[in-house]
Amino acid sequence: MNILFITNMYPVPDYAYFGIHIKEQIEALKKYKLINSEVYFINGREKKNNYLKSIFKIRKKISEKQYDLVHIHYGVSGLFLLFFKPNIPVVITLHSGELYRKKGLFSHLVQKKLTLSILKRSDKIIVLNDDTAASLEKYKGKIIKLPCGLDLQVFKKMSTNKNTDSILIGFPGNKARKEKNFKLFSEIINLLRKTNTIEIAEFHQLTRNEVVEKLNQIDLLLMTSTVEGSPQIIKEAMACNKPIVSTNVGDVKDLLKGVKNSFLIDSYDPEVFIEPLRQIINLPQDQRTSNGREKLAKLELDSIAVSEKLYSIYKELICSSLV
Repeated sequence: MNILFITNMYPVPDYAYFGIHIKEQIEALKKYKLINSEVYFINGREKKNNYLKSIFKIRKKISEKQYDLVHIHYGVSGLFLLFFKPNIPVVITLHSGELYRKKGLFSHLVQKKLTLSILKRSDKIIVLNDDTAASLEKYKGKIIKLPCGLDLQVFKKMSTNKNTDSILIGFPGNKARKEKNFKLFSEIINLLRKTNTIEIAEFHQLTRNEVVEKLNQIDLLLMTSTVEGSPQIIKEAMACNKPIVSTNVGDVKDLLKGVKNSFLIDSYDPEVFIEPLRQIINLPQDQRTSNGREKLAKLELDSIAVSEKLYSIYKELICSSLV
């Protein structure tokens, strides 16, 4: 099975974890299902013009090589579909930013309009959460919900050295990204510092090993985001059995349901976060833990299970196209 992956999210030297979940999903597919693959990366961060160039380059690539299927990650990465539709199946995974406002209004509206047009020409639409599926009711016959998985052999609970005199709280992402809502995070931390010694661990520009090490050092993860799809850092913290407090974004509600010492907050009022956070902070250090790893296994969100499901989608589409 030969697959062409097209994405505008993929690790680059100055942004080491940019689209790392996509890279890892592709690597897991190659490892467990023995597919042949090629990745076409549209570096829109470098130049927006790269999207226009991709239309011609992708057409040439598909015409010259024998691919069985194209899998697009992120809506506008499929811009080429508005100009030509390959005679092989096309799968697209939406990562939520295409449909929900993260930046300026004009950019959001243009991106959303393009994405909706691209979806019409896709054979299967993979979404990461129920909200995205509900917003695309007209495409429900093509939609399947399949969040990205993670390698449970890499992300696991480990013993680490930690300063027991302070509480280390993880901030999941880059402070500069508006949708990560570091402003709210800071307001919450300032309130907690009235009664506790709090330190912050920022999960930004880290290697995978550094992420695992830091996850095992924190007392809890605090997510204050306004927009998410199926945040990998939540699943990674769950795999390490860490307590989590998060806003109700993406599929976090599904992920944390039934997970002990973890709380979902339906508010952006910093005061509302304090009591749940203090419930965790007031626990003895060895009890600041969760059953998140068990929940991930129940949801079948390990990389092996997700690879199996993806491979089944590919196989069904390819077989159907040959009839």
